[in-house]
Amino acid sequence: MHGVLADLAVVFHWPPSELWELELSDLMIWHEKAKERTTQEYNND
Repeated sequence: MHGVLADLAVVFHWPPSELWELELSDLMIWHEKAKERTTQEYNND
């Protein structure tokens, strides 16, 4: 779980206080979006 929180903090610049407020299902949705964003950025380079 800490890896998911770290990924979201790095990609979206969200502070931990915001992340701890999210439900698990929301964390998983946002984590998928973070993966898509970083994959997209990597493929565009």
